[in-house]
Amino acid sequence: MTRTIAYVDHADQVGGAEKSLCELIAQLDRDRFRPVILHLPDAEWLRYARETGAELRPSVPHSDLYAARRTDLGGGALAGLQRMLAAMPPVAALWRDLGEIRPDLVHTNSTKMHLMAGAAARLRRLPVVWHMRDLMTDDDARAWLRRAVEQIRPEVIAISEAVAAQFEGMPCHVRVVPNGIPIDRFTPGPPPEGLRGRLGLPEGVPAACVVGRLTPWKGHQTLLRAWPGVLGRVPEAHLLIVGEVAFWEDGYAADLRALADELGIVDRVVWAGFRDDVPEILREVDLLILASTDEPFGRVLIEGMAAGLPVVATASGGVPEIVVEGETGLLVPPEQPAPMADAIAQLLADPGRARAMGEAGRSRAVERFDVRRVARQVEEVYEAILGR
Repeated sequence: MTRTIAYVDHADQVGGAEKSLCELIAQLDRDRFRPVILHLPDAEWLRYARETGAELRPSVPHSDLYAARRTDLGGGALAGLQRMLAAMPPVAALWRDLGEIRPDLVHTNSTKMHLMAGAAARLRRLPVVWHMRDLMTDDDARAWLRRAVEQIRPEVIAISEAVAAQFEGMPCHVRVVPNGIPIDRFTPGPPPEGLRGRLGLPEGVPAACVVGRLTPWKGHQTLLRAWPGVLGRVPEAHLLIVGEVAFWEDGYAADLRALADELGIVDRVVWAGFRDDVPEILREVDLLILASTDEPFGRVLIEGMAAGLPVVATASGGVPEIVVEGETGLLVPPEQPAPMADAIAQLLADPGRARAMGEAGRSRAVERFDVRRVARQVEEVYEAILGR
């Protein structure tokens, strides 16, 4: 019997959650599961969704609520009522489409849809799986999470033990399934000819990169403040920053560039913006850095490890579940430039040690984080729920 799974995501732009979802769906056993993706009309990430072969339905209507941040979830009873009223049109639209699709299970992939699509699914008496990819560190957000769980009673797939821990004591069953990547796309090897020049990286200099959205919790300011310390030991080291700001943080990129100017490192920092060729870029650099605070998982870490790179990352959230300290990379405290600078300089100055860490990271990524393995784990979750 083939079961229909409705996947719901409210995002407009491309993020790691959407990439991970599409790569997962592409690996589903189509003899057992039929995927239908419910999405915002004209969402940017649909170019990835189309590659999955799933049915696509523009069932998620636009709403001002999608721009709200987790820190906006407080405000008392009146604010809560206003949010509930604003959520009613999206819930009603999703309820109608779920009635037409008649899925066996609803799999929500974003925080807003955990609530809205979760409510619509419950009204249809459908089982709900939250694919939880966020850490709720704010007290109001954690309170919201508990209330939502109590109302919707979802099954939860958590991408790390750190994410799973925030559900402790709540009335839901949580399974930890890490993110996976298409390992075959992220392999060591020579980069495309001329890529350094196109990126603006000088030939022959040590290079490290950070890949991710330009947003404060990703720690770019800490990394920039660390770079003068790196240059004190590796004077030619260049930092490649891959990523761009979200639409609501337009000024943040200018703030980062101003900080680089203030620190006197402008000629050692390259801003690449959003790139679709991350696998190729990872072959061009010597080290991958993740500087986040409260990182739920760190998908880019497994991409870098699969490409054979050593990593320097903050010991935050789910990161220590991926990076083995001293074996596949170095872990440093978040928001502390000096330890980060020391770790980066150590690996850039010792290519032999960096190479050994990269080889160990590649083995770990292949063994634990291949998306085909992850898809089988998610299918087991579906079977367990539907079997009940």
